[in-house]
Amino acid sequence: MTIRTDWRQHGFVRVAAASCPVVVADVAQNTAALEAAIRSTAGSGASVIVTPELGITGYSAGDLFAQHLLLEEAWTALLGLTAALADLPYVCAVVGLPVRCTDSRIYNCAAVVSGGSVRGLVPKQFLPNRAEFYEDRWFTRAHERGLPDEHRGIPFGTDLLVDLGRPGLVLGVDICEDLWSVEPPSGRLALAGATVIANPSASPEVLGKAGYRRDLVRMQSARCLGAYVYAGSSPGESTMDVVFGGHSLVAENGVTLAETDR
Repeated sequence: MTIRTDWRQHGFVRVAAASCPVVVADVAQNTAALEAAIRSTAGSGASVIVTPELGITGYSAGDLFAQHLLLEEAWTALLGLTAALADLPYVCAVVGLPVRCTDSRIYNCAAVVSGGSVRGLVPKQFLPNRAEFYEDRWFTRAHERGLPDEHRGIPFGTDLLVDLGRPGLVLGVDICEDLWSVEPPSGRLALAGATVIANPSASPEVLGKAGYRRDLVRMQSARCLGAYVYAGSSPGESTMDVVFGGHSLVAENGVTLAETDR
């Protein structure tokens, strides 16, 4: 005898981390891959879907982040993706892209897309600039500058909380290195009411790093008394001097619920 139950009846929400194929600086192909992954994952019942850091352009675009054409293509692609997902009104997706504000500064951002609109833009606060990382070369650290309250009419900031319309479901966003910092922003967001933290990431593979990454995600979910959804960049990013394994994890209250093979 098989007894089928609907997890939604018990107040649960299904979340997912999707590591998508990437062609560096090919905005059209990357956006198509993101849409396909979001639709496929939504078809499995996921309501909150997190994709990797800078997924619209690829994390490894390097000095192309300073190119006006790439930045405009990325923004246009975000709006196109948002419109294309409007037929999934109960799905919230987190996607990454570079955003140039009116002060000409470029921020590494995560966009929260839901209900046919961009609900908010969250800039990365802690930029790694050591060893294999050069993010200070391209992006502005969010906590070092006065941030605008909005960008092109969309809420913009590091303290955004997105109410997803279900009891107890409030989304906050960390971006990659934010989790590795001394005081991850997600702690502050949890104190303000976030119950699910999304982390679009581009963390390369180094010997011993996977275990540390796993512990960080698991323990931050414990500290925040909530869920932590971490989406790592795919092997398609492995175009320069580092490799990526698509390591993605979901943890809740200190327990790892799901993890990809690298």
